[in-house]
Amino acid sequence: MELITIVLSSLFTLITPVGLVADKVAEGLIRDRIHQAEALEVRIDNSPNFQLAGGRIERFRLAGRGVYPVPEFRIDIIDVETDPIDLDLAALQSGELALDEPIQSAAHLVLNTDDINALLKSQRVQSLLDTLRFSLPGGTEREANRYGLANPQVEFLMGNRLRVTVDLEDRVQDEKVAAVVESGFDMIDGHRLVLLEPTIVVDGQPVPRQLIEAFLEGIRSELTLKQLEEVSVIARVLQFELRPEALDVAVFVRVNPDSPLLNN
Repeated sequence: MELITIVLSSLFTLITPVGLVADKVAEGLIRDRIHQAEALEVRIDNSPNFQLAGGRIERFRLAGRGVYPVPEFRIDIIDVETDPIDLDLAALQSGELALDEPIQSAAHLVLNTDDINALLKSQRVQSLLDTLRFSLPGGTEREANRYGLANPQVEFLMGNRLRVTVDLEDRVQDEKVAAVVESGFDMIDGHRLVLLEPTIVVDGQPVPRQLIEAFLEGIRSELTLKQLEEVSVIARVLQFELRPEALDVAVFVRVNPDSPLLNN
């Protein structure tokens, strides 16, 4: 969603009195809104040009390699292509990002394992982990918020499986134990993520299956993109592949004009 906002705000900046737009100018504006890009190419198709002055763009295409939205996070490959974009000029001139018609786009992203682990080792992520407090499955109310997480690392396995290793910190005993979480993944109907044969091992001891199932029961309703429909966004996963070296994902996104995310 953040990427769509960057694209739309950049396109608005490009609307000039004569309705002319330069691909290189668009590229520069997008670069200004991210930390860094090793390679970035932007193409804007609009014929005739006067349509841009009216707030309409026929097609927007972006191809990026080594894109850093923030200093700690690298996207190896990102390709984005939109259907026609119809901006609400009256609202834009008042400083609001708005659409006359829904915007539809497709995006292809590849995230390398090394880049994901670099993000997980960053202070940004560790600061987030430091705020987490929880109890183990089956723990008593007295043990709530006893444990924390540190030093996470991911490993992509064959067969669309993922392994996460992390230190589980006991904040009462001031001890650390290693935890290993492994699961397969499947995407159902393009929106619902299903965990396949998940396992959890803490300090070398497998967590009982019934405790894992109890935990999964509590999060299943959260593992769907249909939640975005509450904010007028429809998203579907077209491709989801875990390889040992990378995560490869293709998604479709439709943002309706009434989405509150446009101006977040």
